[in-house]
Amino acid sequence: MFKEASRLKLRYESSMGLLSTEQLWDLSIDQLDKLAIKLEEEWKKSGKKSFVEKRTKKDKIAKLKFNITLDILQTKVDERERLAEAAEIKAHNQKISSLIAEKQDEELKGKSLKELEKMLK
Repeated sequence: MFKEASRLKLRYESSMGLLSTEQLWDLSIDQLDKLAIKLEEEWKKSGKKSFVEKRTKKDKIAKLKFNITLDILQTKVDERERLAEAAEIKAHNQKISSLIAEKQDEELKGKSLKELEKMLK
């Protein structure tokens, strides 16, 4: 799919002007979503719905642009979800580590002077 796009030197009309396939990666999720909606509409308008008549090259290019944009959009959404999940896990683990440190301090405070002196290295 991306190989074909690079061979065709596809360009995508956006609010920022013409963009190459590589430049789509620089768009935000919202910008990609709007572009995908626009490209889907263009693809649907590009030809009659028929299972008998072959689609034109223009129809195929419109579908390719839509599929690429959708793939990049889904990849970025998946990445965002993984990053959010990782941040949540990190915050949880930091909280648990903090509680463990507090418990260890409480345990040390409860030891006698002789026990603490024995623990020195």
